[in-house]
Amino acid sequence: MSKTDKVSRRDMIKAGGVVVAAAATGLLPDDAEAKKKKRRKKKKKLPHWAMIVDLRRCIGCRGCCIADKAEYGAALGRFNTVVKNVEWGKYPDPQKHFLPRLCNHCSGDESKEWQVPPCVEICPESKSGKRLKMGKETYRTGATYKRPDGMILLDPKLCIGCYKCIDACPYGVRSPDPNVKLTRPDREKDFGVGKCTFCRHRVDKGIVTSCVNTCQGRARNFGDLNDPKSDVAKLAKEHKLLENRDKSTLLPNMKTNPNVFYIDPDGVLEHYNKKLSKETKFAEFKSAFE
Repeated sequence: MSKTDKVSRRDMIKAGGVVVAAAATGLLPDDAEAKKKKRRKKKKKLPHWAMIVDLRRCIGCRGCCIADKAEYGAALGRFNTVVKNVEWGKYPDPQKHFLPRLCNHCSGDESKEWQVPPCVEICPESKSGKRLKMGKETYRTGATYKRPDGMILLDPKLCIGCYKCIDACPYGVRSPDPNVKLTRPDREKDFGVGKCTFCRHRVDKGIVTSCVNTCQGRARNFGDLNDPKSDVAKLAKEHKLLENRDKSTLLPNMKTNPNVFYIDPDGVLEHYNKKLSKETKFAEFKSAFE
């Protein structure tokens, strides 16, 4: 064997050893590039918007109610968010607490094939709008509809004013809004529906909701539950809010899966749930000071 052949064989063995070592450590250029492509192709989770209200911090100032009313231009005698007084007990141990309320932006009953809240399920125009995409998710708009990120939204251009959604909501968060004029020729009423929309117009631009922005006690927290670094994700994990919906949400027996959670060590929700009924729900959002 010639000297040249020996050198060539030696170089080949060395090169082969480098390749084996690189493969063992995952450093092959092609392999690394493949992993990068796989990560890029991996489906990015959409936001899951939620609000967490820490009842220990609410001072009952109602700043959130006024800020929301100014933001939406809600009609006289109507609020999209309120703070309710919850009282129980007698002297010498009376209890008084404040309970902020708004649309719960419910995910809907998990046992149903179409997982949407009762307001969307009953709406005859819930699928009459455009087909849109959010990330890789496709959804259809309607007079009231659920967006893939969890927001429950309204489109007055598609609303016929049947008000079935108002009756279907077990929380009383919806009401006729004389500031929302309906235009469809087949409408049943002249006015549309008003409620909290999680300030979609702000959140879509990366701006926090109006009520959270004005909350003096920092009782309200809004963010993405799918982002482990967000305040809401940290609070939900710390207080086990998702695992204990029966103690952290309103009317858990309705199985609507609200996305408004409460940190409630004093059992305020338990007392309030006893008062909230089909007969009383429509008066809930008429005043922010009761």
